[in-house]
Amino acid sequence: MIETLLNPKVMAENSILVSAKLRVLLMTCVAFAVVLTQVWLALGLFFILVSYLWCRSGLSISQTGKRLLAMDCLVLFTVLLIPFSVPGEPVFSIIGFGASEPGIKMAMMILLKANIVMLAVMALSAGIDAITLGKVLVELGVPRRFALLMQFTVRYIEVLYLEFYRLRQAMKIRGFKPGNNMHTWRSYGYLFGVLLVRAFDRADRISQAMRCRGFRGHFLSHEPSRVPRCDFVIFFSYLLVICFIFCSSFWSFNPSNYII
Repeated sequence: MIETLLNPKVMAENSILVSAKLRVLLMTCVAFAVVLTQVWLALGLFFILVSYLWCRSGLSISQTGKRLLAMDCLVLFTVLLIPFSVPGEPVFSIIGFGASEPGIKMAMMILLKANIVMLAVMALSAGIDAITLGKVLVELGVPRRFALLMQFTVRYIEVLYLEFYRLRQAMKIRGFKPGNNMHTWRSYGYLFGVLLVRAFDRADRISQAMRCRGFRGHFLSHEPSRVPRCDFVIFFSYLLVICFIFCSSFWSFNPSNYII
């Protein structure tokens, strides 16, 4: 997501034709609806809706797959423990710890929800750069400092990575070969120490440069962006579909569809 916010290569016209402000609101509505849904059928409908938004976004399959895989690797550390912590009839056991059927269903549902929300965020944020996103967040009532922190984080994570890459290449040129010994761990300690010192030094230079240019805690911007009426029509159409899918999970109550 960082490289997308830094340099959005996805054409905005390929995405849904609404302003960035309404896209952020739609993104939030989808996330809340998916998280609160406990029915598999409704989650399947949300997945179809989000897949349609993804097709409209213009993102490639490989790019989307890499991001989802990176997110799944983090979620799996938590999800894998759920089947062994939820009470119920054990399906299988590992080293004396039984995995219950309700726990397995809950883990699968959490993993599916995480992928649906992540796919919705990628699809709806396509074509929005970090500056525009920060401005939209401020207009929606998010604290200005939080939006500013997000903008600087997105901008300078890439800078820190390039600095780390240069230091790592310098170590390789000097013949450094990592191994399981004190010299390797000491070298890595020096590497991260130098990276931290250079980060503080760069932050001080950036702060002084911004103050010289009249920075007073927020970026100067024009009047709040106006949203055309046609964008509201498209936004409320999608919102109606989201509400329909979410409310459909309560129409036919079946205890087997819910996880307690």
